[in-house]
Amino acid sequence: MSKDCARAELILTAWRLTNMESAQEAEELGPQTEVITDTILEVGERLFQVSRKALSLHSRYFEAMFFGGTRESSEHHIVIRGIDAVPFQALLEFTRTAQVFIDRENVTSLLETADFFQFDNVKLFCEKFLERELHVSNCLGLMAYSQQFACVDLHVSAVNVALTHWGDVICQEEFKALPKEMLMQFLQSDDLFAPREDVVFDSVMRWIMEDPATREEDFLDLVGEVRVTFLSLSFLDILVKRSRRPGEKDTFSRLIKKLDSCPPPSWQNVELSPYAGRSYDTLYVLGGRHDKEQQELFLFQPRSGTWQACSPLQRRNLTQYAVAAVGNFVFVTGGYFRDEFVWYSVDWVLIYNCLDNSWLEGPAMQKSRNSHCAVGAGLYLYVLGGSTDEGIIPAVERLALMDSQWESMSPMVQPVERGDAVSVGTSIYVVCGLDENGHVYGGVQRLNMETDIWDVISFSPLPRYDLRITALNGALYTIGGGAFRFDVKTDEWTQVDEECLTQKFFMGCSTVNGQIYLLGQRKGNSALPTVVVFDPYTDLCQIIENKLPCPLPIHGCVSVRRFDTWA
Repeated sequence: MSKDCARAELILTAWRLTNMESAQEAEELGPQTEVITDTILEVGERLFQVSRKALSLHSRYFEAMFFGGTRESSEHHIVIRGIDAVPFQALLEFTRTAQVFIDRENVTSLLETADFFQFDNVKLFCEKFLERELHVSNCLGLMAYSQQFACVDLHVSAVNVALTHWGDVICQEEFKALPKEMLMQFLQSDDLFAPREDVVFDSVMRWIMEDPATREEDFLDLVGEVRVTFLSLSFLDILVKRSRRPGEKDTFSRLIKKLDSCPPPSWQNVELSPYAGRSYDTLYVLGGRHDKEQQELFLFQPRSGTWQACSPLQRRNLTQYAVAAVGNFVFVTGGYFRDEFVWYSVDWVLIYNCLDNSWLEGPAMQKSRNSHCAVGAGLYLYVLGGSTDEGIIPAVERLALMDSQWESMSPMVQPVERGDAVSVGTSIYVVCGLDENGHVYGGVQRLNMETDIWDVISFSPLPRYDLRITALNGALYTIGGGAFRFDVKTDEWTQVDEECLTQKFFMGCSTVNGQIYLLGQRKGNSALPTVVVFDPYTDLCQIIENKLPCPLPIHGCVSVRRFDTWA
């Protein structure tokens, strides 16, 4: 990965003010207006002439100081101690220009100063910058840092990077200094992803061996969180043989003998062990020519890197449908169908049950449609936009997982077909597409699922139809002709400079265990059966050896969360 692009120095545009009164006041104090200064602030042995009104608009700290009845509200020369003048000057510039310069050298000092003075917008920009800097080598440190300064989004993202990249994280320097309490929280998590539970056991041993004199007493507590019933037989065999070797007195052997002689309760009684293994994502891919009797469905297991054939979709002459996952079910909605002579849109809903490898028919949609978007959100399936036989529509409807009837929702702001959609939290995002005039629409439309209200929040720097979109740790990634990361809260688009993504289009895209999988690279009117894995947290972007086994074209790929059981 090119660090020059992925970690570039950025000039960041100010967060849009949503409050109309604040927006009007900010406009009055904009870059074109001469701000009248009325106070001198002494910071870091430097004097700054400032406007009380301008500072108070951006800072709750200064709002309370100047207009909260404090002693400073009547003073015209105020000394603020313990603050560096350089980041404070950057905050002042933000009040005048609505811009702030952030790079790796100044981001922490700027964030800490913004936190102190309660410049919430600048702090948010710094937080998002650090989120883009996240890596397996720094996620534990940024996790601790984010807690210190109450950066909630950064903390969640840092924890997720560690959980989804545990095998890489335990090899980093930061892991050696991880507090026991934090290590225990990771070991207890159902979301800790590792190719095998053996890796989890190894992480305990690595941590103990870093400082055996003080950490050996924690060994049994920590190893008790290893899910012994999911350790591989070969690994257990090694442990048993190691515990029975006579005369070995090194730390590792001593710990294994200790485990053998005094195992924790969860190792002695399987009933005290978790019934289920740790959860992980799997990838389902549906593809094949529409003129065949069936379209093939395959399951990819990222932990083993293997493909498995599933029960195929028994539909001939069906194309341009949408695929989404809700719980353990994969939904195929709508599409364009040809009977003996005529093509027409359909309202069909076909459901694949991942648990018993079977297909069934679901309740028909209210509107027949094709080239639409479908996305799972919680226990709901949403279908959005697309085309009917009369034209492109903005209509949205949703189906509760256990319900038998679709519910109409608020229509999209801009009707589109051949866009793509993803859900994050309580929002659904629809990116780009073709409008009713056949033109490319570049907007990002957002549905608040709690209020059922749509808005347009941004515009793509590289608008395309047939873009692929996915979400990774709260950020949106769009791929098609180029790759971009979009941070919703700050309206920032950052180009992903990866050769294997530049000027390329793909038929499928999904996030699986903290990595982005891109399937079926388009090549003219055909496609290549390639699988590209992009991982910004390990600097990985490459074609993997496990080529697509399913016939092209790909009509849909979705990730489904699952866990194994030992009973």
